[in-house]
This record gives sequence, C-alpha cells and structure tokens, in this order.
Amino acid sequence: MRISRVVLIAPATAALFAAAPAYAQDDAEALEPFRECGAITEGPARLACFDAALAGADAAQVARQERRRRRTVEDFGLSGTQIEERYEREVRRAESSGGSAGDVADLAPPEPESVTSPIAETFVDGTRRRVFLLENGQIWREGNNSSLRGRIRVGSNATISRGGIGGYRLRVEGRTGFISVSRVR
Repeated sequence: MRISRVVLIAPATAALFAAAPAYAQDDAEALEPFRECGAITEGPARLACFDAALAGADAAQVARQERRRRRTVEDFGLSGTQIEERYEREVRRAESSGGSAGDVADLAPPEPESVTSPIAETFVDGTRRRVFLLENGQIWREGNNSSLRGRIRVGSNATISRGGIGGYRLRVEGRTGFISVSRVR
C-alpha cells in the first residue's frame, strides 16, 4: 500500500521561501565591506577598516532585532490569519516601492508569551463589557471568565498572556486574579 502526502504551504511561508534568494543577496551585501578591507595591505589601515565594517554589521543586526521586537509586541493577540494578512500587505507594499519580500521577511517572528503595557483608558462598550486601551496601542475586550473584580485604574501595568486552554488573560500589577480578554485591535 502506498501512502501519499499532500503538503499545503501558507502564503506567508511561501513568501519566506521566495525570500531565500533575497537573504543570500543581503548576506553578500553585508560581506562587501569586509571584502573591501581584505584588499588593504597596510596593517593599521586594514584593522581599522575591519573594525568599522564590524561596527556597521553590529548596528544593522541591532536594528533588525529592534524591528523584530517591536513587531512581536504589535502582533501579540492577533490570530495567525491576521498576522499572515498583515505580512502579505507589507510584502506587497515593499515590492510596489521597489523592494522585495526579503525586506520584510525578518518581520514575521513567533508570537511572544506575554505583553506588558500601562492601561491608557478603560470604558464599557455597548455589550456591557469592559474594554482596555493599552499605551502600546492595543485594544482588548473583556470576555466571560474573570476572577478580578473592582475598578482597574488608568496607569496600572497590565500583563496579557495566553490562557491555559487558549485565549488570553489580563492581569493587573499588584492585584490577584485575571480577566479573560480578546484582542479587538
């Protein structure tokens, strides 16, 4: 008996495979300053060139890591489909402005375990559920499950993390209990 497998690749994954040549090109560009240094024969000048090339490479890596960190926080709580749609929009935007999928490929990191931000505003929506606007721009709506009662003050630090069986939980610093929440935006 023969078993056949069908493998489906999500569009974002396909874009990452397509970005592989762009990564190779980025690697070649990153190595170019070092190649130029290799052509220098005078010892002190050669060393200074390599030091400068390394500093530039380090700065570029720090910038990529910071972009990835910011993106990880922005994506927290979005569904996989929402993250994929956002990534595809950014790939199209990069390509329409003369870039490539490789320009945004490092912006598709795994989702973080939690996000912490001060609460900027709280209000009750039309369904009588509390809504929390965080200073990082995220908006979360209260769900059905809650063990945290009372008023939550603006300025309190809120940490949102994954729940045990799915969903998300909002905890407020200095208080016990949690509120189940879902991300609105």
